[in-house]
Amino acid sequence: MRINKTIQFLVLGISLLLGILVVVNPTKAAIDPVPAHITNIENLFAPPLKESDSELPVDGVTVINPAANDQSGAIWSNPDNRIDLSKDFEATMLLNFGDSGSNAADGMAFVMHADPRGYNTIQTGGTGQQLGVWGSASSVDVSPAIKKSFAVEFDTRHNDDWDSAPTGILGTSKPLVRNHIAWNYPALTSSYKDFGIIGSKIRLIHNDVKEFPGSDGKWHEFNVKWSYADHTLTYKFDGQDPVKVPIIVNNIFGTTQVYWGFTGKTGKSNELNQVAFKKISNIPITSQNYKVYHKNGNALGAEVTKDNPAKPLEELKGVLTINNDPTSGSDWKQVGVRYKTDGTDTSQGVSYVADDLMINNKLVSKNKVSTGLFKTPSIDLNGNTLTPHDATENDFFGTIEKNTFSTGVNMGDVTKNSTSKIQFTLTAFDPTPTDGTTNLGRNYEISLDGKMARESTEKAVYVTSLPKLVLDKKWTDPTKEKPIALTGSWSQSSATGKIDSHALGTLHYAIDDGAEKTIAQNNVGPKLVSGIPTVGLSLNDTHKLTLYMTNAGYNEKSAVVTVYFKLKGGTLLLGKVKNEIGFEPVTVGKNTINKRDNTDWAPTVADTRGTGSRWDLYASSTGLTRTTDHKQLDGGLVYVDGQKSTDVTEIPQRIASKTTTSDDDITPIKWDDNQGILLKVNAGAYAGDYTGTIDWTLGNTPAP
Repeated sequence: MRINKTIQFLVLGISLLLGILVVVNPTKAAIDPVPAHITNIENLFAPPLKESDSELPVDGVTVINPAANDQSGAIWSNPDNRIDLSKDFEATMLLNFGDSGSNAADGMAFVMHADPRGYNTIQTGGTGQQLGVWGSASSVDVSPAIKKSFAVEFDTRHNDDWDSAPTGILGTSKPLVRNHIAWNYPALTSSYKDFGIIGSKIRLIHNDVKEFPGSDGKWHEFNVKWSYADHTLTYKFDGQDPVKVPIIVNNIFGTTQVYWGFTGKTGKSNELNQVAFKKISNIPITSQNYKVYHKNGNALGAEVTKDNPAKPLEELKGVLTINNDPTSGSDWKQVGVRYKTDGTDTSQGVSYVADDLMINNKLVSKNKVSTGLFKTPSIDLNGNTLTPHDATENDFFGTIEKNTFSTGVNMGDVTKNSTSKIQFTLTAFDPTPTDGTTNLGRNYEISLDGKMARESTEKAVYVTSLPKLVLDKKWTDPTKEKPIALTGSWSQSSATGKIDSHALGTLHYAIDDGAEKTIAQNNVGPKLVSGIPTVGLSLNDTHKLTLYMTNAGYNEKSAVVTVYFKLKGGTLLLGKVKNEIGFEPVTVGKNTINKRDNTDWAPTVADTRGTGSRWDLYASSTGLTRTTDHKQLDGGLVYVDGQKSTDVTEIPQRIASKTTTSDDDITPIKWDDNQGILLKVNAGAYAGDYTGTIDWTLGNTPAP
């Protein structure tokens, strides 16, 4: 080993400080998160018309109109969710008028109607102040208004004549507060007043005017109650006093079945209008719960979970529980139940092969033939009409590998305060993905779609098998300080006899029954990721290495593999070699032996080859020369050992040696101040700066 060290170089780093101009744009106030509400309203309200700027609900929140100019939106209950005015009704809504503040316009309205257009009702054209429901703002003309209707407006912009009230003095008027709530009947001419003397000045008659915060980014609660006994509608906004409105149903609507919903409009200013529904009294309150269980004889065992997964070819029991709450507003009618499997690998997870699909303890089919007790649904999940036929189990499970819901089975009605059950036997096949993170388990989804309610539950089912660890029969003892590189393979078998290529795992190991450690593995295959460190292990003893595999996510454990080994010798290294070393200053004109300029001068020898190893360290030099003219120094390096002094020349001079007494031997080369390598300067030496090179040579000498 030879290490040459000469002059140390100086590297200058020049840094440049750059000025960065950061422009921060002001942001609008954030809109508050929506409070708790009904999230599955798809079966309660019809999709917005193409002429409408309203949006489909997302997690139960519907945008009536976006924050853009000249928008007109409307959402309406579907026919099954109409208000039956021959019965009591109550709904609590959450309203948000955006965060446009004083720039907001124009608001929205709660509307009940029996317009012949039904849920296809939409006001096109007109101005923002009409809010998508009122008549003309330029004359007493109710033709643009929604027919046979009642409306409560939430107006966020003042319009001079429209939003005014008479003072009682010579036909003069005064403006209403900017953000106001009021009610009236949009299709009645009596709801409007032309108070102009020269030219038309149209005023909307505002009943029971109340102020509200307007477009403040917050959600506000709006409650509506209809009393059949009193024929009175009572509404309440946040904590304000309630407003009671007697309604002669036949005169206003001409029927007891009325659509209800919201309209909204913007003009040359805008706001984001949103609605969520907290409570609706006439709808079913439903829930479902899908679980897969291990079987315990003929009974249900423990649930299949990540910590208690199924094994390939194990029979399992799927149970779907469907509830209609005691406080529900109605029966859940004509419930279609559908099944979907996510993913494309047809052998992973569980499959239905048992021919025992039962709904409320009644078989759907037997020997693949319908029992005639159940039909398929009459509409699909998009509302398209279907032709029902006698259902079989294949209608429930038949498309489970296509990432789409099956045709489904119509299980009938789930009455108020009742529970229905669907049960079936499943068989576990190949292990589900086992990377232990996002791709764990196989997802199955069941959709329940009935009148006025829709439920959907996604269930992850876990299937795994025991991993297998195999080491090559040929074992090579490792070298000290080098990691143990295992050769072998690990695998995870499937029900179909294949190797599960999705599996990821963890190698567990312990040396000499010490603390267990782990190494993450890649996908199954012939190459193990090992690199087991051997630092600190003795060379002369036999060591025990125990190993086993677990698969990611499930932690199923393979059989333990045990091997024994001895470490081969380690390494001999020269370390801590300085780039620049020197001596104390010299006064020329006399013969001197000069000391080193610091104590941390010579290198360190690290020997991990084991107890009894031998090494020798040599030094050599070609002499020192003056930096200005390369003149040779009169003198040079000498090695002083006791009273003996030897010139350090081109011929290597042994300066240290050792036979180690431990497996891990670290020896710093140190001398007393007047010993070791020193600088001899003769009286004839010239003044100047001298440089040279020391070559350190470390010899690997066999022990005697």
